[in-house]
Amino acid sequence: MAIKTSRTDENAAIIIDYSKCKACGLCVSACKDLSLIIKDGKLAINDRPVFGCLGCGQCAAICPNEAIHLEGRTLSKGDFIKMPDKETMAGYEPLRALMLGRRSVRDFKPREIESDVIDKIINAASTAPMGIPPSDVKVLVLKGRAKVREFSFDFLDQVKSMKWFFSPAMLLLLRPFIGRDNYEAFKSFIKPLIDGLLDKRAQGEDWLLYDAPLAMYFYGARFADPADPHIAATYAMLAAESLGLGSCMIGSIAPFLKKGAAGFKKKYGLNPKANDGIVVIFGYPGVKYRRAVKRTFAQVTVR
Repeated sequence: MAIKTSRTDENAAIIIDYSKCKACGLCVSACKDLSLIIKDGKLAINDRPVFGCLGCGQCAAICPNEAIHLEGRTLSKGDFIKMPDKETMAGYEPLRALMLGRRSVRDFKPREIESDVIDKIINAASTAPMGIPPSDVKVLVLKGRAKVREFSFDFLDQVKSMKWFFSPAMLLLLRPFIGRDNYEAFKSFIKPLIDGLLDKRAQGEDWLLYDAPLAMYFYGARFADPADPHIAATYAMLAAESLGLGSCMIGSIAPFLKKGAAGFKKKYGLNPKANDGIVVIFGYPGVKYRRAVKRTFAQVTVR
């Protein structure tokens, strides 16, 4: 029984090279689907797994003899590559320094971002974990200020056509159905935000995507876990930081694209049924940050 995603509806096939396999059982312990068993002292495929191979690749990754690979669910033998040397992996302190130094950047130099840098960001982001493999995350890349501004203005024009929905009278009418908290959020944040963005749009200014030289919209297909695009976007931001770029998540776009906006989605090749997503803007920072900010969670409970 394969778990379906937008990219596949079949299980992966587990390929065992018995000339290399020592039947050590490591892969059996790693497979939480119970797809592998030791039978008569030999590694075998279980005919009663939980779901069937999802293509997580744990068995191949843990095998000390490179005796296993997978075929299917977008994977093939060449996708199983050597683990990076520990010397090249970031330890805790360098990683924390990178995270602490990252800021939400909205002011950028008038410098375009090189294609190889964009490729590095996407390659790093593609390593992000997902709910069910293979990843259902899709990425729309808007390269260059002209493309980013076009997307921003097209989106704001779409929002303008929906502005009636956020009028005081309509919000008051909807209050019993959306609850007090949502009503206050619409009234005190969303409506003023829309008004301000549209005013700047009328003046020819982009205060939505800040005239960034690069934007990426991470969004999920209908089978994707809602968290998947946000995790991939976070990986992209950290990769960008390591490459000397600044970045900022823009969360005000995806909610408007859940319903309707057919013309806008068609122009940018977005799935009409696309789930949650997040836009990230990138660029070389136009300002220099001299101090980091120590932040905290609302609550941490240890039991």
